[in-house]
Amino acid sequence: MTQPTSVALVDADRDWSEACQTDFMRCPDFTVVGLAASAKEGVELYRRRRPDVMLVDPSIDGMAGVAAIAAICRKPSSACVVALTNVDSASMIVAALRAGASGYLLKACVADELTEGVHQAVGGHMPLSAGARLALVDAIRAGRDSAVSMATSFLPTRREAELIRWIAVGLTNKEIGEHMHVSEGSVKQYLNHIANKLGVRSRSQVLARSVRLNLVDLDVLPGDGDGRVQPR
Repeated sequence: MTQPTSVALVDADRDWSEACQTDFMRCPDFTVVGLAASAKEGVELYRRRRPDVMLVDPSIDGMAGVAAIAAICRKPSSACVVALTNVDSASMIVAALRAGASGYLLKACVADELTEGVHQAVGGHMPLSAGARLALVDAIRAGRDSAVSMATSFLPTRREAELIRWIAVGLTNKEIGEHMHVSEGSVKQYLNHIANKLGVRSRSQVLARSVRLNLVDLDVLPGDGDGRVQPR
């Protein structure tokens, strides 16, 4: 029998955390192993319990939540952290993702959307609210010029470049494997190899760094007919 995914929540609003805990506990796929009400408590909770997923509000204690995400994700940690907050500003989204968050979701999402987002993060995907995705793309485009000189540090192979473009489209590892005619496991290996080359950890960081280095053009993506594929 598959073990449930262990989850811990870091949020200053205890009532909200307990309500969220109740939603997770209604789903047999999850077990909540702890709640923390501050950034410091969140880091200690992760080190003590090592849950599969940490849900962290990056705005907690000012922006101490971002520092907590960075501390949890610091190598050699294999942590999976998803930012979960009411704040949808571009600066907060970019800060959380740069700190190592594997995704960025808003508290306004319904319970099914939250649990699906956690499933995606555990599976190596990048759950992003619609607003977070747009803000990330805008921030990447705005910062592209300052990073062009770094591009020579990573020259992707043809297959690596293709995988990066499919990530930019928003496909899952399984869907990418279907397009590239390889197994989902091979896609994960490619992605890990690219992440190591780029010196990043998460899928979102692979995309961010790739676009900043002009390794992928968001205006020219693979697809059918008009050059675009709608994520499924």
